[in-house]
Amino acid sequence: MDESTRKPAEANATTVAAPSGDKAHADAVEHDLDRSSALPLYAQVKRRLQAIIRTGVPGDGKFYSDQELCAMFGVSRFTVRQAIQELVAQGLLRRVQGQGTFVNTDKFDEIFGPQMDFKHQWERIGRPLTFKLKRFAMLPCPEDMAFHLGIGADQSVLHIERVRQTGPTIASYDFRYIHPDFAASITEAEAARHSLLDLLARRTSLSHAQNRLEASLADARTAKLLGVALDSPVMVRELAYYCTEGLPVMAGRSYSPGGVLRHAFTVALSPPAGGNTNPPVDPGPKTALEDHD
Repeated sequence: MDESTRKPAEANATTVAAPSGDKAHADAVEHDLDRSSALPLYAQVKRRLQAIIRTGVPGDGKFYSDQELCAMFGVSRFTVRQAIQELVAQGLLRRVQGQGTFVNTDKFDEIFGPQMDFKHQWERIGRPLTFKLKRFAMLPCPEDMAFHLGIGADQSVLHIERVRQTGPTIASYDFRYIHPDFAASITEAEAARHSLLDLLARRTSLSHAQNRLEASLADARTAKLLGVALDSPVMVRELAYYCTEGLPVMAGRSYSPGGVLRHAFTVALSPPAGGNTNPPVDPGPKTALEDHD
């Protein structure tokens, strides 16, 4: 049974206000469905539920029951279950037998690959990232980052600080330092909306990246940046990106709450034809896990 054969009662149903209580924040989401649209009703319901999930579900994370959703959107239980099943498949919701539906708070795996397309990975599961730009300025490069960029510590680079969020949840606080040769290729408006790698790729061909991961505990400054308690577990990622000429383009450091995401790798165990062509990893100077203001 598809949307074209739904019951007449469903096709003519009127919407009902969202239930009151802890979930009243969902009232901000438009519940009316376009019943003349070619987009099936279940797909419209799914889109609106994604918007509700992004606003955050308070309390124990329990989501609406099927009956509540039927009343909210004026659709059949079959339509609601189609929408819920797709959100479960995307990893946004989980069903617990005898208990109901819950927002999935499991960690998200950011997969390291040639494109490093974290932004698109989040989008594909219906949890798009948004950026809050905290700093965009030409400033002297911190000494430890100057080492990775191959410049003097007093040389000006483009400093970019951003918060990556999915809904109300902070995924990371990012510090990025763009080599002065490439600083003019990114505007402030672009930095507030797009992947920095996508923006840099317009100017140069990126070749490889070096990443170092370290588990740590949040000091007072990091706890404030991430909105977590002091001494909470955090993941620190130090990075440097290079163009095909082997020259550094961007370096930086990211701090992520320990309970939000994981970094996933696939490692080739057989060397490519012609031997190992991976560049050696330069550990750089030993520094405290602290960025410069």
